[in-house]
Formats: sequence, structure tokens, C-alpha cells
Amino acid sequence: MKRKMLKDRVLTLRLPESVYDKVDYVAEQEWCSISSVIRNAIRSHLEEKEDLFTEEYMQSQKHHFRAY
Repeated sequence: MKRKMLKDRVLTLRLPESVYDKVDYVAEQEWCSISSVIRNAIRSHLEEKEDLFTEEYMQSQKHHFRAY
């Protein structure tokens, strides 16, 4: 069994039923979980926006980060 990463965070979302149905369909087609589809979509979106996450930006936003 895979161990959960210590820095993983749980995120709860509300999706319109039509969006959920599409995500569920993609999960079935790719033989994976709905969570995997959503995680991969978020990763892809963040990769597309990578230029926004400069070192200066990350430092300026550090006060918003929470330590767990």
C-alpha cells in the first residue's frame, strides 16, 4: 500500500453535476479515480501558469503559507 505523502493536503470541492459527470467519465476511460483526474488537471493548469510562480512572488506570499 502506498504511504500518503506527509505534505499532501485534503481539498473538498463542490462541483456542478454536469462537471462531475464529465470527470467521472474521464476517470472511467482512463481506469483511474476521480481524485486522480482532478489532481492531474490541477497539475496541468499550474504547469501552464508556471511563469507566475517566480521566486519574488513566492517570497512575497510566504506570509500566507501555513505551517503544519
